[in-house]
Amino acid sequence: MKKITLKIRPNHYWSIVLVMIFLASCSTETASFEEAEINTVSAKASAKTDYMIILKNERIPSDFEATMESMGATVKSTIPEVGIAVVSSSKKVSKSIASRSDIRSVVPDLKVKWIEPSDFNPQASPLSIGNDERFFDLMWGLDAINAPEAWNTGQTGSGVRVAVLDSGMDGTHPDLAPNLNTALSASFVDGEGWQVVNFNSFNHGTHVAGTIAAADNELGVIGVAPNAELVAVKVLSEFTGSGAFSSINAGIVYAANIDADVINMSLGAELYKNGKFTLEDGSTVKYPGKVIAEILHAQQRAINYAYRKGTTIVAAAGNGGNNADGDGSKIIIPAGLNNVISVAATAPFNWAANPSTDLDVPTSYTDYGRSHVTVSGPGGDFDSYPINRWQYDMVISTDPRGWSFSAGTSMASPHVAGVAALIIGENGGEMSPHEVTKQLINTADKVDGNGNSLYHGNGRVNAYRAVTE
Repeated sequence: MKKITLKIRPNHYWSIVLVMIFLASCSTETASFEEAEINTVSAKASAKTDYMIILKNERIPSDFEATMESMGATVKSTIPEVGIAVVSSSKKVSKSIASRSDIRSVVPDLKVKWIEPSDFNPQASPLSIGNDERFFDLMWGLDAINAPEAWNTGQTGSGVRVAVLDSGMDGTHPDLAPNLNTALSASFVDGEGWQVVNFNSFNHGTHVAGTIAAADNELGVIGVAPNAELVAVKVLSEFTGSGAFSSINAGIVYAANIDADVINMSLGAELYKNGKFTLEDGSTVKYPGKVIAEILHAQQRAINYAYRKGTTIVAAAGNGGNNADGDGSKIIIPAGLNNVISVAATAPFNWAANPSTDLDVPTSYTDYGRSHVTVSGPGGDFDSYPINRWQYDMVISTDPRGWSFSAGTSMASPHVAGVAALIIGENGGEMSPHEVTKQLINTADKVDGNGNSLYHGNGRVNAYRAVTE
């Protein structure tokens, strides 16, 4: 067997912390970009910008594109199922559109960027694993949730489709290719396809996908649901980590329309009351709360649509280390929205030195709170650094360069998405999101003894119990 080299890049403790604003008001007032433009340089009246249009009715009329063109706007994309469109227009035209009786709001189609947490900076050199090309023994997360015991019952996620909304995927990876539906995979990022083209660096979506459904092929790693079908839905750039809210919304609706049983979103945004918003270029602006409330409303529309279509939605709880209980200053989305399973992260401490150690320790970074966390799952940690072999406390999965370790609620969410796939498979491939969520909660291990935990929510998921009880 050839020697396998793992690229260890713990600085890619990816969280997609999107710093934005939120005001608790549920205002339905029309919000135009003119009202939102505070602390920014005024653009010329003729300059065109992308705007997200939210119609009052959750549908787009057949003459919408012609109407927009007659007003001087160009329709770039539509999500007719939820009454959302993106147009390119001037500020003056956007104001005219917002005044129409059938329009709920017109807001900038904001692009947001992944931001690495400032408190995570350790580096590791590439690590040679040796001649053993299987890394199952390094996958403490599978042991934590009793995945092998679930497989022994015959449940492997067969017949279940999981859409990975992320930064694309390496569809040529030997652990992913057997389970990937390339015909359905799609990109909602301008100028980028779903297949990653940068094979020399870490790719978030590829790592997440391996945790969900890497094939049992006697090579590399194995996913929680190794026979589930994967679909890559690219909503964030693989190069910049940025993506518009409209892209994420479109990806959610697309996944529902292709009958995805599960959506995994290892991404998140913090919306703040104080109005501060960091753009993808790093500049800071302020927007009135009603603008962000409309962005929030649009994403909830997309999630509700998928939920009604029978898609279970799983999302990362966030990596800020914050207690969401009683904190009215912000909301974390999509994890904090309705009809979403919010996943906090667990990890061992110095597992390589003591494999029998507790695998359910809340991580140093996970967001938490009884009002925020649905369940917990293995996300990995780095807090045993600089103890030798600290990287083994992280989660190993697929990478365009081969395999690598990473940590975050981004890694916890796909563990839970995989268990959801096992549950649906055990139910014959059809199950409502409500029932899937109930089964996850009812069979989760109450690792802290009460099942109403700050860090574990209703408990840490248990794959074996989920398919046998």
